[in-house]
Amino acid sequence: MSKLKYTFGPVPSRRLGYSLGVDIIPMKTCNLNCVYCELGRSTDMTMTLKEYIPADVILAEIKQVIDSGERIDYITFSGSGEPTLNTAMGDMIRGIKAMTDIPVSVLTNGTLFYMPEVREMLYDADLVIPPLDAVSREAFRKVDRPHGHLDIERIVEGIITFRHEYKGPIWLEILFVKDINDSPQEVKLLAEVAEKIDAELVQLNTIVRPPAESNVEPLTEVELEAIRTRFHCKTEVIAHFKRDDAMAPDLSHEDRIYDLIIRRPVTCDELVASLSLTSEIVEHHVAEMLDAGRIMTSEYSGELYYTSPRQKNRPVLVENGKSQ
Repeated sequence: MSKLKYTFGPVPSRRLGYSLGVDIIPMKTCNLNCVYCELGRSTDMTMTLKEYIPADVILAEIKQVIDSGERIDYITFSGSGEPTLNTAMGDMIRGIKAMTDIPVSVLTNGTLFYMPEVREMLYDADLVIPPLDAVSREAFRKVDRPHGHLDIERIVEGIITFRHEYKGPIWLEILFVKDINDSPQEVKLLAEVAEKIDAELVQLNTIVRPPAESNVEPLTEVELEAIRTRFHCKTEVIAHFKRDDAMAPDLSHEDRIYDLIIRRPVTCDELVASLSLTSEIVEHHVAEMLDAGRIMTSEYSGELYYTSPRQKNRPVLVENGKSQ
């Protein structure tokens, strides 16, 4: 199989099993600039909808992976930016459905669901996972740092409208950042809106990888569990996926390791588990890539992560809101 540009994996996902990631937006092209984003700050804040990458190019890569015979539980639109900015996504989903029975999931920030044409693109997906990190304007501005044309009330209305139109399941994810969107008042608003959205599942999360801003902190498991009790719909604290079998290797070890690192920060243990390699092999290749300057390290919560240099645009925020 030739080297792939727009798909990655399949990799074990804590929610979706073995997920083939599909990346249909240029790196860090988004309409949010979330403080917790594991890719670092958005370098292209935009509301422009266009065909960033053609559907036929994406479908050809997906077919190549499917034909290789690797285990795939979900084909997942996610990756390095907001996928609903790509106007060809509806054609991509329909093209996937025409070639395979593997279910399609979409990880989207849901901010454009107020647009009928965006909602329609997702009708054929098997699972949609939008986040809702805040309901109040102040918390939304602080945690998600949105494009100036976005309004949280319109976003909530769009998600509710999509819920009424879409025939498949929705999992609503809420990511909490300490002292930003975890106040009792904000949790109450989130619980009320989650009940209105009536998703099949609400998943509570917090920062688990090096974030865009180094001065933001996660909640503890105890704090998340306490928040969970405030929700009256089906709600869970997301647990980490644990892998129990292996995937067949394909690209060279270094290429496969690098392909995961450029997507998101990962630890050595995660590389070992995801790629079915020994720790010795992983350590050998990451050492070579570190020496060559292809990757770099970042410490977070006492763990060492390997990251791509292009992810490391993470200025520290100071009190007046400016970076340093």
